[in-house]
Amino acid sequence: MNNSTTGLAQRVPESLELRRELRARLERFLAGSKLLPPLPLSRLRVLMGEFLTATGVDAAYGNWCMIFINNILWRDVIRRIPVQKRLLLLPFCLRHATRCEASYDEFGLICADCGRCRIAELRERADALGLVTLVAESSSRVAEWVASGEIQAVIGVSCLASLERAFPSMLRNAVPGIAIPLNRDGCKDTDFDDELLSEALTLSEVEGWELPSYDEVKAQVEALFAAERVTRAMLFDHHRAQVFAQEARLVLSGHGKHYRPMLTIMTYLALAETTVVPPWLEQVALAVECFHKASLVHDDIEDNDDYRYGEPTVHVRQSVGVAINLGDYLQGEGYRLLSSDPVPEKLRGQFAAIAAVGHCELALGQAQELEWREGVQNMDMVLDTFRLKTAPAFRVALAMGALAAGRLEGLEDCFQKLSEAMGIAYQLQDDIDDQEDDPASAVFVYAHEKQVELADARRALQELVDTLREEAYAALENVSSQPLKSLLFRMISKILPPANLPALPIHGAIPTQPQDNAP
Repeated sequence: MNNSTTGLAQRVPESLELRRELRARLERFLAGSKLLPPLPLSRLRVLMGEFLTATGVDAAYGNWCMIFINNILWRDVIRRIPVQKRLLLLPFCLRHATRCEASYDEFGLICADCGRCRIAELRERADALGLVTLVAESSSRVAEWVASGEIQAVIGVSCLASLERAFPSMLRNAVPGIAIPLNRDGCKDTDFDDELLSEALTLSEVEGWELPSYDEVKAQVEALFAAERVTRAMLFDHHRAQVFAQEARLVLSGHGKHYRPMLTIMTYLALAETTVVPPWLEQVALAVECFHKASLVHDDIEDNDDYRYGEPTVHVRQSVGVAINLGDYLQGEGYRLLSSDPVPEKLRGQFAAIAAVGHCELALGQAQELEWREGVQNMDMVLDTFRLKTAPAFRVALAMGALAAGRLEGLEDCFQKLSEAMGIAYQLQDDIDDQEDDPASAVFVYAHEKQVELADARRALQELVDTLREEAYAALENVSSQPLKSLLFRMISKILPPANLPALPIHGAIPTQPQDNAP
């Protein structure tokens, strides 16, 4: 969010009466919309613009209105989050500037309960309701809590300028939150609307659900691909080809972010609204990674790549024959895992069918690339190849997770659009980041086609990545499961992180001492 969206200096509505009136108008504006959070910043800006146009409200209040649109959308979600997993985040500027007796640690202010400001009273109110309280301008600790699942919602009091800086990052991480702007900036003689804080703190807990924790699932997936777990699950150690077995373990457990098996497991958890991963789903997740790594081994041969993850590829370490055989083996293992106990028998054929379609598309994409490599390439060819080569693996991972939860119907179109946008953008970003001279790279193809310098080609393709990221977010518009929408929103931001946004849900690192001008 920035002031350029309106062309005016942004400000908080000056009177309590005006703020109440605008909040009531926003409630009426959103009534019946059936919008599920999170919404991307671009969509929130559109809603803000529609509200300003429809009501004639001063555009200088635009950012304030956008914050409250987001607050209203998250309110019902926060009701379903246990109170003890909600955090009250207060700013330093509420302290008494000259007579504060508090000390500080790396996380924030440690209140001395001296009674000279409202912090102790606010903390006591939150404590009595079961919320955690933190007094800080910003904190990496909040990011850790959110990622681990210890904290699942944030109620934050801050000046409008700080909220504007933090807002994009909070959205990027799909953190349920209610922001309460201070009524005056400058960290001096400021206050906030107490009725808003009371409403946020006392949101009743209803129909609580289990939300998957990103850190917990990530740790579970990493453990799943530990060498000893892989060895137990696969067949390669049952035979005498020891070098081959070592290579297979290395390919599956040695490197990679494991995005695809994470998508499978997290989609299941979100749709089933549980934190429990059944053992057979781990077997499905292993199969998803087998298929992906098989495609990489074969792709390295076909593209004559000597390195992957900074290390020699399988066909360089061993031989082309070994690499071809290893890729074939991983494909076979994937289908074996999907079609054997303990995977439910009624799902085995459906899992295999989803994987087979993805395999065919991937092979066709590689065929196109091989046929076009020696001819004149253009960007349409490159993007179509990326669509076939990269998108199916994401779609297969998502579809298997939804099928496992018994809720795939109605999500196929979303998964198709999301996977295409995310897959093409992911491959483009890889080419943009690659500094090697590769004539088959999208950067070189674009530069040749448009007759521009490589630096200009990279900038143009980065704009395309940004557009595709927005298309990926837009694909989630009609997802009816709020946990799934939050999960996929978060995964888009992790797989395609915006270059100009901080990585933490709350901006920056905490200062060890407060600002001198705090009241």
